Amino acid sequence: MKAKELILLALAPVLVCCTGRQGSAESETESSWATTSLNIKTPIAPDDTLCYQIKIELDTLSADNSLARNLSSAICENLLPERNETSVGSAMTALGDSLETEWKEIIADMYDPESDFNDMFQYHFAVSGKPLDNGRDDILSYKMTTDCYLGGAHGSYMVNYYNFDMNTGKLLDIKDIVPADKEMLVLMAMEEQLCKDFDATDLPDLQSKTGITALGDLYLTNNFCFKGDSIQFLFNQYEIAPYAAGLIKVTLLCP
Repeated sequence: MKAKELILLALAPVLVCCTGRQGSAESETESSWATTSLNIKTPIAPDDTLCYQIKIELDTLSADNSLARNLSSAICENLLPERNETSVGSAMTALGDSLETEWKEIIADMYDPESDFNDMFQYHFAVSGKPLDNGRDDILSYKMTTDCYLGGAHGSYMVNYYNFDMNTGKLLDIKDIVPADKEMLVLMAMEEQLCKDFDATDLPDLQSKTGITALGDLYLTNNFCFKGDSIQFLFNQYEIAPYAAGLIKVTLLCP
């Protein structure tokens, strides 16, 4: 029996307050957080008890302001970067339909009712998104995680952060945080911190011990979040290191 649900849950109103820092103007926006969910669970073949599953659960701001619109836009871009979806609900539905169409074709071609390996077709694709408590009142940090298995030896796991200026609603780029003349200093600090975290003497030693930089050099990624007066950069699997290295995080004091 196939279950497919798209649910919008209105949560208690949350006061998103910005008192401003570093001379920014004071402002506050009262918005309600809501959770939109999509759940698809379907047998991989008729009469089979094994199922594939698509599960998406995302918190969004239900308000008519630039912060809410820019957050929704970032979520839609994460879900379906090749399409110009205008709402989180429609993006979720489109993604679910696309994955189901693709998976059904693959499974139909490869499924063998007598096989002992049909459990490989228990594909799953799960996305969750929620705001973070970053210890700041001038920036909203939002975290999206994607966990999926599409057959093979292992699945994959990805984390993406988005940060918004609470005064303007703008999605922040790392260039808004790190001035051009400070980029090299921050990269050097990242290298030094990673060596410290993994007890390495230098970058070659770090690579030998962890695989970090084996697939690419350190760079100022837009995948970052704030933790009070610190900033944490995150590199996902295969970005600068092999799968076995996992997610690579490096935390520095804000520049």
